[in-house]
Amino acid sequence: MVQLVEITGVLNEKGCIEIPAVLLAQTGIHTGEEVNLIYLAAGEKDYRNESREFMLRRAGENPLEELQRGETELKLPPQLLADANIPLDADLDIVCLDRKIVILPTEDVESEQVPVELLDICAELGIPREKVNIVLRMTEEGSDEKAGV
Repeated sequence: MVQLVEITGVLNEKGCIEIPAVLLAQTGIHTGEEVNLIYLAAGEKDYRNESREFMLRRAGENPLEELQRGETELKLPPQLLADANIPLDADLDIVCLDRKIVILPTEDVESEQVPVELLDICAELGIPREKVNIVLRMTEEGSDEKAGV
């Protein structure tokens, strides 16, 4: 399990952050070595650091690229799946919405629920049946959520 650790650094009179050498040594960064600061910008052309947080990494390394090159696996705790009544061996659909991520077991919507004409139009537009299933299920569950069910 990964743990988020917080340490205290000191901002000196020149505006430089002093990070303990032992921590830098653990990351493989050495005195005088070039590093990059990465932060979430406020917008596409607005580079303000509104989150007031940043990440430090060694220059020339791209951990995100390394993760994307390999196959990244998402592991959910078995108890979380059990609490959601999702079988441990179920294939999952992951849907990203505004400020939330929804994980659903993959299910095929009954073909009689979806008119063939609609599926044909979606296929012509390049929308696979799986996506139609996800959208329909999200719509149904959203209706249940609004109804308080």
